[in-house]
Amino acid sequence: MKRMHILLGVTLLLAGCNLPLETDDGDDQGIESPSAVEPAPADDALPPPAPAGTSLLRDFSLPVPLFAPDSPWNQRADGAAVLPESDRQILVTYRVLRGDITDQRPVDYPSVVNWPFMDVSYDDFTTPIFRTGSGQQSVLLCDYEGNLSWPSPKFGIQQEGGPVPVPLPAGTVRPNGPQDIGADGHLVLYNPDTFEEYDFWQATTVRDAQCASSGGGLEGNAILEAGAIDFFDVRESGSNPDTLSSAHAVGTALLAGLILPEDVQGGSIDHALAFALPGLRNLSADPTEPLASDYYYPASTTETDYFSVNPYHMAAGQRVRLKSTIVDDNGDIIDEARDLAPITQMFLTALRIYGAYPIDGADGFTFYAEDVHTANLNLTDAEVNALIGRPAGTPLPEGWSKWQVVMEQLNLDLERIPLAYDATWEDGDNPAAAVYNVANFEVVQPAERP
Repeated sequence: MKRMHILLGVTLLLAGCNLPLETDDGDDQGIESPSAVEPAPADDALPPPAPAGTSLLRDFSLPVPLFAPDSPWNQRADGAAVLPESDRQILVTYRVLRGDITDQRPVDYPSVVNWPFMDVSYDDFTTPIFRTGSGQQSVLLCDYEGNLSWPSPKFGIQQEGGPVPVPLPAGTVRPNGPQDIGADGHLVLYNPDTFEEYDFWQATTVRDAQCASSGGGLEGNAILEAGAIDFFDVRESGSNPDTLSSAHAVGTALLAGLILPEDVQGGSIDHALAFALPGLRNLSADPTEPLASDYYYPASTTETDYFSVNPYHMAAGQRVRLKSTIVDDNGDIIDEARDLAPITQMFLTALRIYGAYPIDGADGFTFYAEDVHTANLNLTDAEVNALIGRPAGTPLPEGWSKWQVVMEQLNLDLERIPLAYDATWEDGDNPAAAVYNVANFEVVQPAERP
């Protein structure tokens, strides 16, 4: 799949700094005149455009932890053995996060930010969640660049562009931003009664004409087109059969590994996390036909347009785990109870118990939380202050949602925790020759397929 985006940087108002850029890859499986497929419904046959400023916050709950107890997202990683090649894989990943693009393909791979720290996307380039409504519509499979794509075999429709049947949304929806065609346009429609999620990549809610999308980040009352669509039952594995992609390039469900308000409200993140890295491994002579050795369950395939040809680079679906003792960006051991906010301790605990899986491409080391436009954190101001490590009566920032306040503090803390620490590194050094003294992460045995 071919999916690429540029994260413009979420300004951390608490910290006064910017997060790194992000890229991702997605669907480009052929271009055909839109007139060659069944026309999508006329815009005047769909609900009217959404009024500006409509609240998009979720009014329903998700049954966390999502997916089956034996799914990879709920398997514990704290007892998994460390792989023999773990140190080598962490070194290659560290070099890439320092900016090494030696083994990235294509050779004009977008620049990777020199940023070997974690960050959590909670606005642009993550996942908003909406309720399904009554009735269905047919959606044309056409991405933001005007390219038609093939339906997932799960739909049983063998025609490029589809269209495919999907539920109508219950109201206004907004694919993730930014507001242009560089967005991922991810979006989930969820049915609380059937436990089914419909996942969209490059969903269109506003367009100039058929296959002429205005891009992501725009509100509407119907999904007019999408670059890719898939569906999952959140009581099952959250993974696809081998070789199938999804709204993620590697075939996993959009809700799998996502940090949700329900997790935070419950006091713990009781599932594995999902993250992205620059150019996941693809060693196939024909990258569009990945080797089975280049992806691990829960991934069912891997990146085919933006990838790494280094045999020690991280593969889609490999499992990483945070070490029990970690160091900061100065190489000093972190006293987590003293130095990190409770929300950050919650996040790190999940990385130790359940681990995390690389499921997408990015310009940095990026994890995912629900989009701030739909995330409804049902806590009091005092409880939010407790999560971010501030006195109960501290006023919350004016104009910020509670989810934004909590996620900003998490990102502020994560700026101190590198993938690995290199005592000799100085900006301007050759990233391909970087080394590290201490690693905070290790690569462990993959998840077991039930």
